[in-house]
Amino acid sequence: MGRRVVVLAGAVVSLVGIGIAGYTLLWTDLTPAHVEAPSFTPSAAPLPQTDEFAELAKTDPVAMFEACLTRYVKEAKGFRATLEKRERVQGKLHDREVIRVAVWGDVPARPGDQPRVRVRMVWDQGFQKDALGNEVRGTLYAEGENNNQVLTLRPGALVEKWSLDPKGSLARGASRYCVTDSGIYRGMLRTYTAWKKRKEKGELRTEYLGKEPVEKTGGRVCHIVRRTCARPEADSFALDEERPTDPRVVERDGATEITVMIDAERWLHIGTVLKKANGDLIGEYYFRDVEIAPEEFPAGTFTLAGLKAAVTQK
Repeated sequence: MGRRVVVLAGAVVSLVGIGIAGYTLLWTDLTPAHVEAPSFTPSAAPLPQTDEFAELAKTDPVAMFEACLTRYVKEAKGFRATLEKRERVQGKLHDREVIRVAVWGDVPARPGDQPRVRVRMVWDQGFQKDALGNEVRGTLYAEGENNNQVLTLRPGALVEKWSLDPKGSLARGASRYCVTDSGIYRGMLRTYTAWKKRKEKGELRTEYLGKEPVEKTGGRVCHIVRRTCARPEADSFALDEERPTDPRVVERDGATEITVMIDAERWLHIGTVLKKANGDLIGEYYFRDVEIAPEEFPAGTFTLAGLKAAVTQK
């Protein structure tokens, strides 16, 4: 009897694997062309004063982002926060998600180096489900470990832990952005790079909307800047991939209005709203309760055991 149970369990696990593999093959898209990921060299000049930074927010948002990135590089090695997001992925608007996020190593050790990012995400609301309907309660990515796969934790599933390619079709179907680019620094770098290119071409159109508390960031007072695009622009899934050029994808995923919220005290990009020309939401992202990590996280934070402990934490 015991042997039959073991054989049956093995067969079920095999079917699960076959089902997920089939799902992956069915929905795999062509991988976008690889490009060199953008890098940033912080300025050696003193940081602007508070009033000077406010003036940059009003008159030169690219320079504002340069100051934000420079300060982050000088002061932070990572962070933890609560992320509230809602996004349209491959044309489908997902439910609101509330996620506890911890990120380490998002800043390269030296300009031009590849970051060795570590990311832990724990869902408190808006749990996503895998292809078999299991709730994914937590994910873990640690550059150079676990075969560079994302570990997903699905309590109660037949196979509790599952791994997947961070740039595979399942990952692309779950989020607009790759886990390797998670976090405040990489988000600022993405926006800075895109806006700087438009500025150099004379195509950057922005409006300063003021300085005010933003409820979804926990009430942090933010400089609010809105960019209007001449035509829809779709972000790449990963920073080291080409942006979509297929007109159908750009029409589906492209935004023409991008509003950013920059913490006026800490110069962190903690809010973003992207919309289509007709007002439809593409994505909104808010970080609250941000704790900058100037030193290493506690040992075990970015391990499977640490992920399990965080998932069970209330």
